Amino acid sequence: MEKHNTKWFNVECVPECFTFSKEERPGDAPIPICNKIPVIDLGKSQKIETIKQLLQAGQEFGFFQVINHEIPESVTTQTMSTFEEFFNNMTDEEKVNVPTRKGWIFTGSEEEVKNGVQLWRDNIKHPCHPLEKCMQSWPDKPATYKEVVGRYVAEIRKLSLTILGLIGQGLGIETGYFDEQSEVQLLSANNYPACPDPSLTLGILKHLDPSLITIIYQGNVSGLQVLVDGKWMWIDAVPNAFVVNIGNQLEIISNGMLRSVMHRAVTNSKEARTSIALFVNPTPNSIVEPAKVLLNDSNPPLYKSIIYKDFINASKAFGAHTDVIQNDA
Repeated sequence: MEKHNTKWFNVECVPECFTFSKEERPGDAPIPICNKIPVIDLGKSQKIETIKQLLQAGQEFGFFQVINHEIPESVTTQTMSTFEEFFNNMTDEEKVNVPTRKGWIFTGSEEEVKNGVQLWRDNIKHPCHPLEKCMQSWPDKPATYKEVVGRYVAEIRKLSLTILGLIGQGLGIETGYFDEQSEVQLLSANNYPACPDPSLTLGILKHLDPSLITIIYQGNVSGLQVLVDGKWMWIDAVPNAFVVNIGNQLEIISNGMLRSVMHRAVTNSKEARTSIALFVNPTPNSIVEPAKVLLNDSNPPLYKSIIYKDFINASKAFGAHTDVIQNDA
C-alpha cells in the first residue's frame, strides 16, 4: 500500500504543474462522439467499396477505424496486458536508470513538459525496425515483453501493408510501392492514470503525426480526440478495432488529397487508460514527394520533395528524443 501511495498521480486535486492554460486545456464543455468517422470492415469481399471508404475518410477526417483486420483478439489483449504490467510495476529506480540504456526510452510525467506544463501520462518509446534486431534491446520486464510485443508489431506490419496497399490502389500508385517504401519504425505506448480533474490536464497536446499512417489500439477506454470542422470530437472506443490516422507524409504523397489532422489525448476521472501507437513511416532515406501519377497541369505539386530522415531531424518530429530514436532506428 505504501508503494501505491507514492505514485505521482495519487492526488486529490491536480497540481499546478499539470494545469494547462485555458486556451489549451479541454475545459468542462461536453464534447460529442464523432459518429461520422467510419468504422471500415476490411473483411468485405468488395474491395472497391473498401477503397472508396478509406479514401473518403482520409479526405474528410484524416481518421478511420478498422475491424475484421485479421489480428487475433488474443494478440491485442496480451499486448495491452503486457504494457499495463510494465507501467504498473516500474519502480522509481528503474525510471531513473532508463536514459542510460540503449534501445528504449521511458518518459515519466515529471519529464513530459510542454509549454511549461507536464503531461498527465507515462510513456515508453522504442524503434521496431528491423524487428529482430530491435527486440534484443527492448525491456526485460515483464519477462514476456519482447515475445508479446514483437508478435504484435509483426501483426501491425501486415495490417499496415493491407491498408496502405488499398489506399495506394485507390490513388493509382504502382502496386507494391509501400512494401518497399514503408516500415513500422516506432512504437509509443502511453499510460494515462485516472485524473481528479480532466478538464485541466492533457495526456498529449494537439499535434500532427510525422508518419504515413499511425495505427492505434486504445482498448475499451476512449481518450483520443480529433479536430473536426474546428471543434474537438471524441473517437469512440470500438471493441477490437484499430484507429488509423493519416500522417503528414501520406498527405504529401497524395498531394493533399488525404489529410493529416490535429488530434490530442485527454484524461478521465474514472479509470486509467493505456494506448499503443505504431508509426508506419517512410524508410529513412526515401524521398517523400507527391506521387507523379497524381500530377498534371490542373493538379500541380503542392509540396516540395524531402528526404524523410532530414525532415524528422530538422523538425524534431519525435520530440526531445528524436536524435536518440533516429540513431537507434
